[in-house]
Amino acid sequence: MTEPIFPRVREFYTKYLPHGDRLGEIFYAVWMVVVSLAILGGTGFEEGAITYVILIAFMVNITWGLIDGITVMYGGIIERRKMDGLIHDLQTTNDESSRKAGANALEKGITSILDPSDRERVLDLIVASGRGRDPQKIRYYAEREDWYYALGILIIDLLLVVPLMAPFLMIRDPETALWASRLIATTIFAILGAAYAKELNRNRWIAGLFLGTLGLSLSILAFMAGW
Repeated sequence: MTEPIFPRVREFYTKYLPHGDRLGEIFYAVWMVVVSLAILGGTGFEEGAITYVILIAFMVNITWGLIDGITVMYGGIIERRKMDGLIHDLQTTNDESSRKAGANALEKGITSILDPSDRERVLDLIVASGRGRDPQKIRYYAEREDWYYALGILIIDLLLVVPLMAPFLMIRDPETALWASRLIATTIFAILGAAYAKELNRNRWIAGLFLGTLGLSLSILAFMAGW
């Protein structure tokens, strides 16, 4: 029996995209559609304008999804090379400079709760392991997990165009459709605010109200400006 699609999607995003990255990308995706809709403030609802804006929104979000996904992906690969270089320096020189860099790296990770003396012992274990790689002898490529990360970002940016543009395809009056789209965007912004607040142990109602109000206000101002 085929596994239901939604649990598979949830598993994909849980595995390949950190929660904070997902929230941030949803915000960017929705905001870019809101900005695309602001074009209607300059063109009005004349014939063909809505179709034009829908196409623009898809093009903008696809382009951004590719740029953001690929650049962040390669940024992660560069960080991987940096870690390989740090481990290699520890295992080949193990001098004061390499140990200081290693201690800084450990202080930023899960070992931050350890005392400095305990982190020094972790560095000794790394030095003794002998399983490091010389980054100067390795050609770094994007691996499957890296491409999945980029794909996850692109999918978010692409799919979030749909609910914000759907009112223009379902509601005959364009002004009513615009307000329906704004309501959807405002709801998403409010949910994002609450989600951020939950992760930071802050007041979800205040955060949701703030981000929802901010999103609605800026969308109206952008429309009035007409971009």
